[in-house]
Amino acid sequence: GSVRIPAVMISEANGQLLADRLLAGGRIEVTLDDALILSSAVAGNVLGGFSSRGPNLTAPDILKPDVTAPGVDILSAQTPDVANGVRGELYQYLSGTSMAVPHVAGVAALLRQAHPDWSPAAIKSALMTTARRNVVKEDGETPADPFDIGAGHIVPNRALNPGLVYDAGTADYDAFLCGNGPARLSSDECAALEAAGLPTAAADLNQPSVALANLVSRRSVRRRVTNVGEARQYHATVQAPPGVDVTVTPEILSLGQGETGEFQLSFVTRSAELFDWRFGRLDWESGQRRVSIPLAVRPVPFLAPLELHGRGRSGSLAFDIEFGYSGEYSLAVHGLAPPDIAAGFVANDPLRNYVFEPDTTALPPSVRRFRFDAAENLAYLRVALFDAETDGDDDLDLYVYYCPGLLLCSLVGVSGEDSSDEQLDVLYPDAGEYFVDVHGFRTDETAGGPGANFSLFVWTLGEDDDRGNLSVVAPNAAVAGSRAELRLSWNLAEPGRWLGGLTHADGDGPLEFTAVTIDP
Repeated sequence: GSVRIPAVMISEANGQLLADRLLAGGRIEVTLDDALILSSAVAGNVLGGFSSRGPNLTAPDILKPDVTAPGVDILSAQTPDVANGVRGELYQYLSGTSMAVPHVAGVAALLRQAHPDWSPAAIKSALMTTARRNVVKEDGETPADPFDIGAGHIVPNRALNPGLVYDAGTADYDAFLCGNGPARLSSDECAALEAAGLPTAAADLNQPSVALANLVSRRSVRRRVTNVGEARQYHATVQAPPGVDVTVTPEILSLGQGETGEFQLSFVTRSAELFDWRFGRLDWESGQRRVSIPLAVRPVPFLAPLELHGRGRSGSLAFDIEFGYSGEYSLAVHGLAPPDIAAGFVANDPLRNYVFEPDTTALPPSVRRFRFDAAENLAYLRVALFDAETDGDDDLDLYVYYCPGLLLCSLVGVSGEDSSDEQLDVLYPDAGEYFVDVHGFRTDETAGGPGANFSLFVWTLGEDDDRGNLSVVAPNAAVAGSRAELRLSWNLAEPGRWLGGLTHADGDGPLEFTAVTIDP
């Protein structure tokens, strides 16, 4: 058969598909008809297998990725002294984010030239709301979802005149950081933003997408759009995620040029599978114009804070939990427990390069290893370093391995912040031996030379480990769609860094774990 393709760069995956077609006796006719809409299998629309996917692990209520762009086998200028690749070449075919980003950056620069008054958020919105979605996963067949491509593949000409944009300024992002950290502003400045009505919840940041990582029973979010085109009336059309009801209020926005309108999206779980992400779409339509954003929700039966923080030898605090089911509810208390503290020293690593060495006797001076055994029936394990517990301006990193056998070590987690405030938590850790490596990524000059003295903190909480110094007043039954306030109080023998936990459960087993940290 004959396949007509537009004059575009063909990815490696698509090139193979075309080669297979030729070997089968087919004919390929190349045309410059850019308006031709083709099947994604031959149009350069197969997502690279190496492409990063969602969900967003840092802020799960912010959908990532945003968009996709050409990034496989792109002919690009290249230094002849390349470290990895063919040397002596001025041009090479390259793949990766480093190829997709220049496409997006170049289009963004052209949009800024056409609309010098647009903010970065408006440019991002224009690229997302006008993207196309006829992209498939790396198997060449399965349609890509928002965790693969975000809003879709950028279409530069459409983005030039998007109709509506989801705009956001510095204050919007500062409010988001105030609620999710690390905040750029003081607590008083954060309070002023919240008093001014700016949302601090990640799901309410005015993004051209919506993500709800924990939809218990119902949740509403707000968005605002600005009309950057001619006066129009837009009608909302929703493709709801399976098993979830979505309503838009209002359903119609009549906006003049430059006017801003606000709307609310309400999500209610109906028959959705729990713990699975489901996807949908919201379109604002006016004639032939369509402004689209992706929706991603993850229904769950229960919601509680992941961590609570208190201070002092005694005190109390209250917090809310939310039920998405009706039935039994129980609460188990763990701790509060003091840490096991071990002192150590690491030298500075001038190469800034950590490599796991199974032989403890062969460790470089920039790595200090600690070994401990985790008992059976542990509910929680925390390993931490603190800036305040080193002897200078040091940047130490933390690596934890589970080692049931010397050659069977597996990485549990890494904490590599820009300071020595490092923490790794493990829920229901396996029993057995663990290696904890502290790496001197960067240390200052101390009295003993370039290196750092530090203290390593380790807490373990057993499944049946109520120590009598932490109490909680909680309900004994759940009602779907309701909230309940729990009141927690503590009384400690001495000040220090104490750790506890709460296991929330229904009649079938644990639902969620809430860590409780009490600082001096």
